[in-house]
Amino acid sequence: MKLAATAAPHLPAPAEAKPRAPEALRFDDLIFPLSRDAFLADYWERKPYVAPARSANMFRALFSSRDVDTFIHYQRPEPGSIDLVSDEGFVRDNFLNADGTANLNLVYQSYLKGSTIILSGLEMRWPPLATFCQQLEGDLNHRVGVAVYLTPPRSKGVKPHFDTQEGFLVQVDGTKRWKVYAPLQEAPKVEGSYTPVDRAQLGEPILDTVLSPGAVLYIPRGFPHEGVAEDDSPSLHITLEIHVRSWFDLMHDALAALADRDTRYRRSLPLGFLHDDAAMEALREQFEGFKQHLQQEATLDDAVHKHVEHLVVERPPLPDGHFAVLFEPIQLGTRLERRSITLARLIETEAQAGLQFSGNSILGPAKIRPALAYIAANPRFAVADLPSLADREKLVLARRLVAIGLLRLA
Repeated sequence: MKLAATAAPHLPAPAEAKPRAPEALRFDDLIFPLSRDAFLADYWERKPYVAPARSANMFRALFSSRDVDTFIHYQRPEPGSIDLVSDEGFVRDNFLNADGTANLNLVYQSYLKGSTIILSGLEMRWPPLATFCQQLEGDLNHRVGVAVYLTPPRSKGVKPHFDTQEGFLVQVDGTKRWKVYAPLQEAPKVEGSYTPVDRAQLGEPILDTVLSPGAVLYIPRGFPHEGVAEDDSPSLHITLEIHVRSWFDLMHDALAALADRDTRYRRSLPLGFLHDDAAMEALREQFEGFKQHLQQEATLDDAVHKHVEHLVVERPPLPDGHFAVLFEPIQLGTRLERRSITLARLIETEAQAGLQFSGNSILGPAKIRPALAYIAANPRFAVADLPSLADREKLVLARRLVAIGLLRLA
C-alpha cells in the first residue's frame, strides 16, 4: 500500500458556549465534514482521516482533564483499567495501594515526571461515555470501547504501535502531534489491542498532523502510530475503539448457531487421530460431510442472532432509576418508552416471536409479533396503541416488558 504523506495544519477551533451533550453526539460528528458514504468508500479500513475541529468544546462533556482524578478516586481502577507509560515503557505496579488499586498521589507524582495516564474501560464506568458508546453501537452495530490518554506537556505518549480495532482519537484538551505509518499487516485479526512496532520497521509517516481540541483522527487497525504533546500544556484525548466483527466472526457465529441445535458438532474428535491413519481418514470423511451440511443448513439469520446476543443482549441498559418505577401502575392510557438507546431487534419463528434488546430478551407466542414489531419501530407509545391484542393482553405484555427492563414510563 502506498499512500502520500500528509500534513494537516494546526488550526484551533472556535469555542462554543456549551459542550455537545453525549446523547446529542452521533457517528457523523466523528467524520465531519465527510458524508458517511464518502468516509466508508475512501477511508474505512483503508487510510487515516482527520476531521477538523468545528468547536473546541464539541466533545468536552464526554471526559476532560478535570475528570481524571475524580475517575481514579471514585472508580478505584486496578491495573488494566489504569496504566502509566513513560519513555521506558509501561509502569505497572509502583503506583498502587496495598489492595491493588491506584494511589492517586503516586499517580500525580508519576504524571509530573512525564508518564502518560491511560484509563481503560470507560464505556462501562463513566456515564457520558457509556451513553455515547451505546449511541455508536446502535448506529454501527459493532462493539465500542473507550480509553482516555492524559499526556504531560512536552512528553511522548505510547511508543509506536498498532491496534487491532478501528480507532477514533478525539482531542479534548491541549494539542497532540500524531504520526501514522503504512500498515505492516493488512486488516489484522481482532485478537488483542496493543502491538508494539520496532521503529526500524517504520518508513516515513503517511500522515503527520497536530490535533487541536474538537478535532478527530481516524486510524484503521494495523496502522502503526505514535503521538507527542509538543506544547506547554497537557494533552487529553479519548480513543473510541470500534471492535469490529469480521466475516470470520460471522461465519463462526453461523457455525456456533448450528452447533446449538445439532449435537454432532459438539462431539469430540477421535482419540489419537494425529498418529492413527484410519482415524484421520474417518475424520476427513466426517469433515467433508460437515462442510456440505454447513452449506445447506447454516443461515444468515442464525449468525446475526448470535451477533445481536453479543452486541446487544450482553450489554446491560444504562441506569436510569428503573427501580423507582417498577411498581408504578400501568393502564391502557399509560405512555411508555424504550429504555435503551441501542437496538431492539425482532426475532420470529413459525410458532414464536420475540425481541432482543439491551441486557435481555423476550420470547412468546406468535400472536404478540405485531405488538413487538410496533415496539421495535416506535420508541414511545401508549399501551392502548399496541396492535392485534386484546386490552388485557396489552396490559400483560406492557407490564412484562417494564419488569424485564425494555420499557419505562415516559
